[in-house]
Amino acid sequence: MSDPDTIAGPEGVVPYSPAWLNALSETERKSLPIRNFSRARHDDGGGHVTWLLWSVQEKDKLTPLEFRQGSVFFLDCGRGPFAVTAGHVFDQWVRDRAERRIRGYQIGNLGFDLEERLIDSGADRKIDIATFRISPAEIAALGKRVVSGTDGAWPAPPNVGEAVYFGGFPGAERIEIAPLEYSFGLHSGMVPLTDFTDHQLGCSFDRRYWVDVRGQGLPPVGYDLGGVSGGPMLQPVYQDGAWGWRLVGVISEAIMMQEFERITAVRAHYILPTGHIGR
Repeated sequence: MSDPDTIAGPEGVVPYSPAWLNALSETERKSLPIRNFSRARHDDGGGHVTWLLWSVQEKDKLTPLEFRQGSVFFLDCGRGPFAVTAGHVFDQWVRDRAERRIRGYQIGNLGFDLEERLIDSGADRKIDIATFRISPAEIAALGKRVVSGTDGAWPAPPNVGEAVYFGGFPGAERIEIAPLEYSFGLHSGMVPLTDFTDHQLGCSFDRRYWVDVRGQGLPPVGYDLGGVSGGPMLQPVYQDGAWGWRLVGVISEAIMMQEFERITAVRAHYILPTGHIGR
């Protein structure tokens, strides 16, 4: 089977490079080899993110279970890995524990109590990021990979127009396949960065340039992405002939309406190497 990250050229089989990809026409970008390359990048990015789920009931009676869902990824800035999600996801957990009964909680298939594992939450500083303790063995058991961060100043954000990856697990793609047994669907995209501030990164969608890399159809306009909060926003990087990723943000909001579709992420520079949230 051929490698989707390479192409045969005059000098033999070589990796797709940014310069080569940027020179493609719109028609060439929709060709099967480029769709395969894009799908491989989506799959690779998705290897860093998993789902976060807990169930709740009323405190004083056995009401039907309600589910809360978010996304989580794993980061190591040189001092050991930790889990990352959106701060508002953790805030919902705190409210549910105070006002409801939490009946079950997990990251992937790993039982995970957010309050017991908490490192820091930036909610009191209006930074929508929360971090949690997790061991390398637990991450390995989840079958996920760790994003490498920096033990120092974070790099500048991508330039406007450069592609970024986002991935997370919307509640709309959770399917019950047996009683209390669910299948979770990863929703991902690679879209141009359209704007950024000192605090946030934004991607306003332009469907004119979308390509269906999996052949399953594109999501309808206004598709509900509630649940992707906490997933990573990653910038693809090309170094020494190989593709990788750098973290640029934590997904905070998905606005999906008929007239306007946008993903917003909090910039990663708030995350310190210890997992604490700084200004």
